[in-house]
Amino acid sequence: MEAVKEKRKKKKRAKKKRPDSNGEKEAREEVAREKQELVCVYPFTTSSSATQRRIKQQYDELVSCHASNGLKLAQVERFVNCLIETRNELEHKSETIQRKFTITKALIFRADRSSLDRLRQQMYKLELEQKRLEEDAFVYNWLQQQLKLSPAYKKMIEIGASLERKSKSREIKNTDVEEFTEISFEELLAREKKDVFWQRCGKSKPPCSG
Repeated sequence: MEAVKEKRKKKKRAKKKRPDSNGEKEAREEVAREKQELVCVYPFTTSSSATQRRIKQQYDELVSCHASNGLKLAQVERFVNCLIETRNELEHKSETIQRKFTITKALIFRADRSSLDRLRQQMYKLELEQKRLEEDAFVYNWLQQQLKLSPAYKKMIEIGASLERKSKSREIKNTDVEEFTEISFEELLAREKKDVFWQRCGKSKPPCSG
C-alpha cells in the first residue's frame, strides 16, 4: 500500500515539473513577435544591398525632416516614386533570377562531370542572389506598409485625388468650350432663338403667332 502511495506521489511531482506546453508556445511566439518588431523598427542592415542603400538615403531624410517638423509633401512624393522604382527593379530581378534558375537546372540535368562543378557554383550564386532579393523585398514591403499608415501619405493621396477631380472638371469645361467655338454664328443665333422660343411658349404648345 505504501508503495502505491509513493508511486502516486512521484506521478504528481512529475506532473508539477512538466511545463505547460501551451504556455511555452505562447511565450516563444511573444518573443518572436518582439524580435520581429525590433527588426522592423529600422529594417536596414550594415550589409544591405545597393537597392536598400538607395532607399535608406531617402528614408533617413524623411525621418530627419519629420523629427524637426519640416516634412513636406514633395519629399513624401519623392519617396513614393523611389519605392515604385524599387518595386519595378525587384520584379525585374526576380524574373531574371527565376529564368537563370530554370536554365541552370536544365544544364545540370544534361551536363557531364567536367562541367558539373561550374554549374553548381552558378546555382550557389543564384541562391545568394535570391536571398538578397528576399531581404530587399522584405524591406520594401515593410516601408510600403508603414508609408500607407503615415498622415503625410494620406494627405498626399487626398490632394492627388482632389487635383485629379479638378483636372477632369477642366477637361469637361474645355470640351464644352471647343464644341461652342466650332458652332457658326448662324447656328448659334438659331439656337438662341430656339431657346427663347421654348422659354416663352412652352415645349408642349404650338408655335406662337405674331
